[in-house]
Amino acid sequence: MRKGIRYLLTLSVFIALASCRKETPWNENLATTDQLRFIADSIIQTTKVPGIVALVVDKKRGINWMYTGGVANLSDKTPMNGGYVFRIGSNTKTFVGTVLLQLVEEGKMSLDDKVSKYFPNYPKADAVTVAMLCNMTSGIPDYTRNALWGNVMEATPAKRWTPQELMTWAFSENFLFEPGSEFRYSNSNTILLGMIIEKVTGNSLETEIRQRITQPLQLTQTALITSGTGFPGPHTRGYYEGSFVAGNDQTEQYDYSYIWAAGSAYSTPRELQRYVEALVSGELLSPAMQRKRLETMRELAPRLAYGLGLFRRGSFYGHNGTVTGYTSSMYHSNLHDCTVIIYFNSMLELHPDYLFERFMSMLYGSGY
Repeated sequence: MRKGIRYLLTLSVFIALASCRKETPWNENLATTDQLRFIADSIIQTTKVPGIVALVVDKKRGINWMYTGGVANLSDKTPMNGGYVFRIGSNTKTFVGTVLLQLVEEGKMSLDDKVSKYFPNYPKADAVTVAMLCNMTSGIPDYTRNALWGNVMEATPAKRWTPQELMTWAFSENFLFEPGSEFRYSNSNTILLGMIIEKVTGNSLETEIRQRITQPLQLTQTALITSGTGFPGPHTRGYYEGSFVAGNDQTEQYDYSYIWAAGSAYSTPRELQRYVEALVSGELLSPAMQRKRLETMRELAPRLAYGLGLFRRGSFYGHNGTVTGYTSSMYHSNLHDCTVIIYFNSMLELHPDYLFERFMSMLYGSGY
């Protein structure tokens, strides 16, 4: 009798333990996203970044994770919201580069065209090619680094700039190097590309981006801003201008014609996910042109290269962005079938690329 009771008790315990294990199985993806959350939380807790949105979608692993931390508005402490629009800064350059490469495919222009074909009066116009503008090897100075231009910006933040004015400031300084000989990231290159696109098509850059990219991909909350200090839809406030100054709200400080083709667009995390997946997988270009774009890269550092309007970080392609009040990262890897979108509603020394690197090292190792 006692043996029978002990047997039944042992069997009952075994069944109970087995039942518990069945009800709470080990979830590897949950453990992974918990680690990602810990990393993102640490930035909110230890830095001056007001808020973060991070989207990691790894389709091979079945991860579709959206993180929101911190606040969208420092004044009323509104929590960050992953559905809000935000300024995407230099991620705009990938739209411009894609439109330009489509025009090349259509035979309307060539990467070997000299700037002199479109703007013969610009300095060294016979030496600078469209390809050099795309891959940042033209040597044209970055007007946004011109201290005198910066003084004008500070004095007249609501001024509406024309692209021609911006290029006048760019050419007010000497070339940084002989065209084609070095790499130097310069917003002036993409302003000039936007001007060339408008000259070739007879349409505004905004129209070309809408007709060729945002409408076909059904991106209803993504667009180029041609002028004005605001942008439509519910959005996070953006803070700081390179260094921390308490309460320094930069959301509507400047007329965004100041950065135009080089960084004036806005979007949402989910729409950027749709876009960068199409961008990197080849949905927007022919297979031959897509190979050219992904393979024509200048190595800048370990795991880092640039070419034809795209960065490569490990196996990930995309871009990043920095404008007053907002910083962002947008990357997709065909190898991992993974997309990462991150933005901070602040412009500080700490950039979302730092968070991207930490995420990717955790998920795929140092080479990612």
